[in-house]
Parts: sequence; C-alpha cells; structure tokens
Amino acid sequence: MQNKKVQREQMMAMIDDWQTSGLNQRTYCAAKKIGYSTFHYWYGLYRKKKTETGLFLPVKVMSSISNEHITIIGVSGIKLEVSLTEKSIGFVKQLLLD
Repeated sequence: MQNKKVQREQMMAMIDDWQTSGLNQRTYCAAKKIGYSTFHYWYGLYRKKKTETGLFLPVKVMSSISNEHITIIGVSGIKLEVSLTEKSIGFVKQLLLD
C-alpha cells in the first residue's frame, strides 16, 4: 500500500497533467485508464486545496497625495487607509509578503 502523501502527490500531478493535456475529463480518464469517479474525487480535493490556499485577495497599494496615509484598495473595492509611519510601512510590507 502506498504512503498517503505519495498517493496524494501523484493524484495532484495527474490533475495538473490533465489540465495541460487539452483533453476533456472523460477522454483523459479513458486514455490513462483512470476511473472517472476516482478522477472526480481527486479533482474535488484539488479544487478545495486551491481555494484554501487563495484566501487572500490581491490588493493594490496606493499612497495618498498628502503622503500622510497609505491607502490599500482591494479588488472588491474594499479600501483601507493606514497612517504613514515607519511602523505602518513595515506592517503593510508584511501583509503583502505573507
């Protein structure tokens, strides 16, 4: 019996392979001799993992004209203003890097 971690890595690689193959799911499964229900089980886990890792939305950082605040506007329109200080600059950098 395979180690679960190894099996998971193989199945995630299979999903990546399918996405680059240009084939639809059923054709890919038939060509690789993979059960369609098995493929969908792993594809569901793959999609869940992708959404879990993408919990943060990209943001656009803009300084205000007066240079007294840092304004961050998210893609959904949420706006965050932070007073411009040495600490706030470090804080914003950490938010964007993490």
